[in-house]
Amino acid sequence: MSPTDVLNELEKQGILQAEQQARINDYEQAKPFSLHWELRSMLYIGILLLSSGLGLLVYDNFDQIGHGALLTAMGLACAACFLFAWRFRPEWTTAQTANRSPFGDYALLLSCLLFLTLEGYAQYQYTVFGTRYGLVTLLPALLFLPLAYRFDHRGVLGMALAALISWVGVTVRPLELYIKTNFFDRSTVFSAIGLAIVLIGVAFFLERRRIKPHFTYTYLTIAGNLLLIALLGGLFNFGELRLLFALGLAVMCIVLDQYARRTKFFAFLLMSAIYGYVGVTYLFFHYVSPRHWNDNLYYWYFILTGIALVAYLMSQIPKRSNA
Repeated sequence: MSPTDVLNELEKQGILQAEQQARINDYEQAKPFSLHWELRSMLYIGILLLSSGLGLLVYDNFDQIGHGALLTAMGLACAACFLFAWRFRPEWTTAQTANRSPFGDYALLLSCLLFLTLEGYAQYQYTVFGTRYGLVTLLPALLFLPLAYRFDHRGVLGMALAALISWVGVTVRPLELYIKTNFFDRSTVFSAIGLAIVLIGVAFFLERRRIKPHFTYTYLTIAGNLLLIALLGGLFNFGELRLLFALGLAVMCIVLDQYARRTKFFAFLLMSAIYGYVGVTYLFFHYVSPRHWNDNLYYWYFILTGIALVAYLMSQIPKRSNA
């Protein structure tokens, strides 16, 4: 309900007098409109576009500008952004805190993105890591993770977790990572499951100890998706362990569902419902679905179950109070 609707309802119930309702309504109509999140989104998009543009510039003009000049320029830009972020760094605390400068968070994010571009270009041109491809992704993970906690930056934390996940994939199958999906490989699937469980355990442990508890959302979003995708990969590809993966998928969906109800984060409820639906549908068609079904029956299955899924999700959306 809009503020006007709420005020009208309060007036009808006799809680507010007409004069009070008019004054409050005038204040609501005349108060400034906040552009905080719009400006933050534009700044983040600008940083991503800037880093992408620098990458294209390096790719298209490295032979004209020179490798040394490009590396030096990127290194200086990365250092300058980091020094600016460090100058206005927030005070260390285990609770959520804010940067002393409104641009400190963006400077840190740009510094990390420039570091990734610098590292990738140095590896491509000079193979500074040789054939140890795991170090290319492990180094950003080890660097970004402490930076995320020191600067209280969830964006950098997401980059660190993504790099850590990539490191596990590169370490298990360094060549086939770039050729085909890794979820046909059993060692990669179990490595992904193990890493995701460790990250989820770390997230709950730190939340219980009240160490940056607001980071739990980022941990569960990234590690939860990784775990659910890995469980589905095992469910689809490894028939002898199919029921074990189905059990793990059910347990994870229940955990996310209960956590979503406790914290009121609808995203985790959506994750549990969507991944659970995919797993149940696969098992249904694999074990239960009659072989004489025609295409129309399959269509009706997806239509009816899709409607049921949407209705369930809609029923779980918190209802706003009329007052």
